Amino acid sequence: MHKTYALLGLAVVMSAVSAPQSGAEDAVPFAIAGDTQLFVDDALVAAKTAVVRRAHACEKPPQPVVEPEMPWEQDGDDQRIYVYGTVMRDAETGLFRMWYNRIHLVLYATSEDGLHWNRPELGLHEWEGSKANNIVLPGFHSPSVVFNADAPPDQRYVMFGSSDGYSVAHSPDGIHWEPYPKNPVIPGGDTCTLTYDADTGEYLAFHKRTIKHRGYPRRLVFLATSRDMQEWSEPKLVMAPDAVDDAQVDREGGRFAQFYNMSAFPYGGQFLGFVTHFRYSGPPPQKGPLQSGHDGPIDVQLVHSRDGRSWERCEDRSPVIPNGPYAYDAGCILGVANAPVVVGDELWLYYTAITTTHGGFVPEKRITVALAKWRLDGFVSLDAAEEPGTVRTIPLQNEGGHLVVNADIAGTLTVAVLDAAGTPLPGYRHEDCQPVTGDSVRHAIRWKERDTLPEDRPFCIEFRMQNAQLFSFAAVHPISD
Repeated sequence: MHKTYALLGLAVVMSAVSAPQSGAEDAVPFAIAGDTQLFVDDALVAAKTAVVRRAHACEKPPQPVVEPEMPWEQDGDDQRIYVYGTVMRDAETGLFRMWYNRIHLVLYATSEDGLHWNRPELGLHEWEGSKANNIVLPGFHSPSVVFNADAPPDQRYVMFGSSDGYSVAHSPDGIHWEPYPKNPVIPGGDTCTLTYDADTGEYLAFHKRTIKHRGYPRRLVFLATSRDMQEWSEPKLVMAPDAVDDAQVDREGGRFAQFYNMSAFPYGGQFLGFVTHFRYSGPPPQKGPLQSGHDGPIDVQLVHSRDGRSWERCEDRSPVIPNGPYAYDAGCILGVANAPVVVGDELWLYYTAITTTHGGFVPEKRITVALAKWRLDGFVSLDAAEEPGTVRTIPLQNEGGHLVVNADIAGTLTVAVLDAAGTPLPGYRHEDCQPVTGDSVRHAIRWKERDTLPEDRPFCIEFRMQNAQLFSFAAVHPISD
């Protein structure tokens, strides 16, 4: 069974299959129909040689995309708006929709292109005697929004945020919001993100708690789940820094690592996440207005999960959203929207950018909404250099389909299709494959006499490449060059 649903502007196809099993000839084949298969982990990899897994840093425009301009978004030198919240794209119109916030005001903006944003005068809530503003819900911080087409009409949009604890609200259109009867639903209250697991019908709320962990009080990421936004499971710790993180912070002259928050979302048949890595250095060396007592830079690393509950760090912990090179996020990436948006052949992710480290103060500290971009599926690749590398999958199953590969190939790439024992199937050898070169998110793989994958048996795919970066593969119906 396959389920297709729209989550925050990102179309996701999830397969209701058991977790993949590596290596053995008698392993249950992993169904790949409709899903993009990433190389974030080795779950689908039986063997690989002469390749290195690499996390890819985003590209950024030279300026933020939304800056504090309206009177309710700033107070003198105190200029800050946050996108702890959500950006999604309307499936019918293509309109970008953003829920962001200024302290405890949930604000709403729209855009035709994702770069230039409008603040509609909604006339819903009063600010200093006027309703001519874009406020959709007062009293909420870190507003994370999910759209669920299968929910009751008045709950198609749901919000999880911080308001006297972690609280929830619902809306039929994303503009007119009502708090749920039971609030708050989880003790505490600070940064958080919400996502939805269509396979289980559960909402997943990732939220910050500070507890003593490995000898220090740290900001850590906890998870609670709910089917109705009212009754929630007991929060469990799902992401915490380890000794490797602390060693990095120590080398930089800091004290220890913390995780400020985590955004998680279904993608490519699994879950991916962005964790904000706070390299805590202690109290700020200088005192000033409107500052935190905790200092240090924050960047963003990639994490991954096959079920959304058990999480692992990426093999390459290089930041996927690093600080700089521009001044607007040179100090901190404080929060990340709860999912990226597909824009053509790119993934766009909006985030909270800060000019100073966490303990900076105004007027030097300025907080805006910025944009990170990757190629489609472009978070992680398996890279081969001059020495040819190979990547062989575990046994897979698919009802035919054309094999499409996302890769940047300066040299060449060929593909063979093998049986479960590793023997090339007739007509599917590397020698039969038309070599592929160049940079494309959808290279079409063809053999001399075949252009579709087997549909009557399990098979393994073996990639052989030189001077190439392999991001993902998929079986599609029909193919398009």
